[in-house]
Formats: sequence, structure tokens, C-alpha cells
Amino acid sequence: MAIVTPYSHLTALIVDDMATQQTTLRGQLSQIGIGKSDAASNAEDAMRLLRSRRYDLILCDFNLNSKSDGQQWFEHLRDQKLLPADCLFFMVTAESAYAQVAAATEHHPDAYLLKPITASDIEDRLKTQLEKREAMMPISQCLAKDDLAGAVVACDKLLASKSRWSMPALQAKGKALLDLGRHEEAKQVYRLALDHRANLVWAQLGLARAHKAAGQFEDARQIAQEIIHSPEGEKNVAAYDVVAEALEAQGDATGAMWVLKDAAAVIPSARRQRLLGESAYRNGDLDTAKECLQKVAKATRGSVIAQPQDTLLLAQTLVDRGEAQDALKVLGEGDNLYRTNPAFGSVSLAIQAQAHVRTGNQAEADKAMRRARETMRKGKADFGTIALAKAEIMAGNEEAGMKLLQSAVSADHENPRIRQMIGKALRDTGHEEKVEDLIQGAAAALENKVKDARKLLRDSQVDEAVNAIEEAVREYPENTGVLLQAAQINCMALRLKKELSPARVDRIRLYLTRLEKLMPANDRVTMMRRYFRETISALESGNVKN
Repeated sequence: MAIVTPYSHLTALIVDDMATQQTTLRGQLSQIGIGKSDAASNAEDAMRLLRSRRYDLILCDFNLNSKSDGQQWFEHLRDQKLLPADCLFFMVTAESAYAQVAAATEHHPDAYLLKPITASDIEDRLKTQLEKREAMMPISQCLAKDDLAGAVVACDKLLASKSRWSMPALQAKGKALLDLGRHEEAKQVYRLALDHRANLVWAQLGLARAHKAAGQFEDARQIAQEIIHSPEGEKNVAAYDVVAEALEAQGDATGAMWVLKDAAAVIPSARRQRLLGESAYRNGDLDTAKECLQKVAKATRGSVIAQPQDTLLLAQTLVDRGEAQDALKVLGEGDNLYRTNPAFGSVSLAIQAQAHVRTGNQAEADKAMRRARETMRKGKADFGTIALAKAEIMAGNEEAGMKLLQSAVSADHENPRIRQMIGKALRDTGHEEKVEDLIQGAAAALENKVKDARKLLRDSQVDEAVNAIEEAVREYPENTGVLLQAAQINCMALRLKKELSPARVDRIRLYLTRLEKLMPANDRVTMMRRYFRETISALESGNVKN
């Protein structure tokens, strides 16, 4: 007869590569009343189960002895938003040092259980986490609907109850306020938490992020460095990320790379090696880029956390180092892994063309280049366009290559990483003298279009200003700087006309949606979305201030 407990309605997923451990955990779950459980022996099988059904609890072994460990898989689920907010994730490990690993990473499981574990161990953690989930449910429901303002209100209600969940409520409120672009209010929340406990790392980190989001990069960097230099936060890689992002925003890309190198030494995960490898490549440190990207390839090959870009960037690094045959081998392996990914194929062809030029095989280079051109008809601000431009210049088609690089700048002239990659491509192909002219020239043309539109607005020629910026959007539909200006100018037009035009509102929403795809979790996009909300609210209340 089945045991009926407060947990009997829960469904569980066990992820462990050992059949005996699966059986043991199933038995322990059954002892506390959880009779509905599935099991998977690796992350790939677990992913298939997650896509097909809903679970309340996941018990995952840290050492899966396969292509990715439990922590890597968990971070992948969180990064890709594949884990529902109400699904509890418990890590099972025999390693007593796991607590330090969990504390240092970006995402923490709801609980971890040290082997050997008992049914009582699971029940104790489950009881606490279910109580927390129940208390936080109104907040989670708002977040699931992307109702950030509602989540803030729900946090305030929970805080007013003065329950044991005040700190989680403060943490959720601070994050929601940051996502709303309400940076000063977020700072107040994090300072309130720090008044209760001065060494609370998540609150210190939230305060640093609030400063960074507000453009106060030096303040953000100092706070994050204080975290790194503290006993509680010295291995917190998220703090390293804030320092690196602040340095990059201040124009110190090399300094950002060295910070990422320190973070990769703290947690040498595939994700950390990837971030360092990408930064090292942009900075021209090809030895570090090769080393990191090879580690990523080895750690993720054939796993759910593998990314096509890792293979492409490793191949490009090898070509730049003069190791063309090795690059072709890497791309050949990638073609087998990602044959259904059209984006991989087109960029792979551009890099193949470069490699064939390097080996003197002009016929194969021309063949690969023709196929790459067919799939990349219009230049974008992306790695593929720059790779094809580089291939064109290397093959002697300098005019075509330069035109592609100009289109890449024009597609996103404010993106410092794209500008850095274009500069590297020009230096690699012997055109260092053209770096400033090409990048600055293309950027200046875009900036003039924006300035013209804003001048029209200042001169009270509202419709003409909107038409001017929207012409720029039509010409450069993925230029983030133009899209941000288009959203702002349309918001200002709404305010100046004091009219809630449905067509204009829909247009702004379209621009913001496009921006969020191009720049996920970007502070400037968050601020623009806040300005849009405030504009709508002001018009609806009749309290419009320009």
C-alpha cells in the first residue's frame, strides 16, 4: 500500500549514471511518499524527459561520469531558462568541497545532499524548500508572467508579514527592481539587506550590479572587487564578471580579459573557459584563446552544453595561428555534429575559405567562398560576416571584404566587441592603417543619422524626426544604437503629442522586442523599457512631462 504524505503529489526526476544509485534514491523517495519518479543516466536523457513532462523535484548526481557533470547541466538549465521556477533542484554529491563549488558559481541548487544520504535527509531539505516555495509563490507567479511590478508588490507583502523568508523576498525584490531599471530603489533594497548582515554576498553583488546598470562603472568595479577580496566572496565568479563588464564598459578590454582569466582559475568550467577564450581572441591573445577553446571542446563534445560557436571560434583561432590543416579538421568534426544548423554551415564555409587560402589551395578557397556568399547575402554585425570579409581580403578580393566590414560596423556601430573583432580582422590581413577610418567612418555616418533625427525633434518637427529615425531602422534593422534611439524618439513623440497612438506604441514594443533578442539582459534596454512604461503610465494618467 502506497504511503500517503504531504509529498505524495510530487513527481521527481533522478539523474544518476549508476543504476544501483537510481534504485536507492527511488526507494528513499518512496519512503517519504513520492511514488512517481523517473530516472535518467545522463544529462541528455534527462533533458528529453524534462521536455516531455513536468517535475516538482530533480535529484541530480554531481559526478555523472559522462560528458557533463551535474553542476554544468544545472547551470545550462538555468542559463537557457529550461528549469521551471517551481521545480526544486537538489544536487547529490560525495564531495565535501561541493559547497565551495556551489557558492562560487552563478547558479546555486536549492539544496545539496552529501552521500551517504537517507530518506530523512531528503525529507528535511524538501520540507524547508517547499515551505519557502509556498511563501514565495505569489512572487514566482508574477515572475512567470513577466509581471515585474507585480513581483515587487508581492515581495513587499511578504516582507510586511515579517516571516522567516524576509531575506529571499529582499533578494527577489532587488532583482525585480534591477530588471525594471529602477536602479536607485534596487540599491536601497540591497543596502537594507546589508544593514542586517554586512557580509551578505548576494546583496553586495546586487549593489554592484545596480551601480553598473546605472552607468556608474567605477563604483560597480570597486564594490565587486571588495567582494573578491573578502573571505566570503573571494571565489564568487559573478563578482569577477561585474569587474570585467565594468572594465570593458570603460574601454579596458585587456583588463577585462585578465579578470576573466582569474575567474577561470577559480572555477575552470566550460562556461568560464568559453568566456575567457572569446575575450582572449578579441584581444589577439591566440595562445590563450586556443588553450581555452580546446578545453571547452573536450569538456562539452557531444553533450547538451556544447555550442556551435565554440567550434567555429576554435577553428578561426587556428587559422589565425597559421594552423590551417588543424582548423579544417576541427570544422570537419563540427560539420558532423551541427549538420542541421544552417548558421554553423555558412560560417564554417567562410573559415574553410581562409584555411584553404593559407594552404595555397585557391580552387577550394573559391568554392567555399562562393557557397558562403550564397548563405550570407547581407552583412550583419556578427562573427560570420567578419569571417567572410576576412576570407575575401585574404583571397585578394579586398573591395568586397572591406564592404562587408563596413556593413558589419553599420549594422551595430555601438557594439565594442564587434568593433574590436573588425579591428583584429584588419590587422590580421595587413590593413591596420584602415582600422580607424573604416570603423569611425561607418560609425559617424550612423551617428549623423541619429543626430539629424534628434535635431528635428528639438525643433518640434516631431513627425519628421520619427520618419528620419525609422528610415534608419529600415536601413539598419539590427543596429542596436539605432533601435534604442528609435524607441526613445517614438516615446518622446508620444509625450509631445500627448496622444496614446496604438500604432506608435506597437512600433516601440517591436523595437524593444528586437533589442532584447539582440542584447539579452542589457542595462540600456532595461532603461528604455522603463522609459516606455513610464511614458504609457503618464499618458494614461494625464500627467505627461517631456
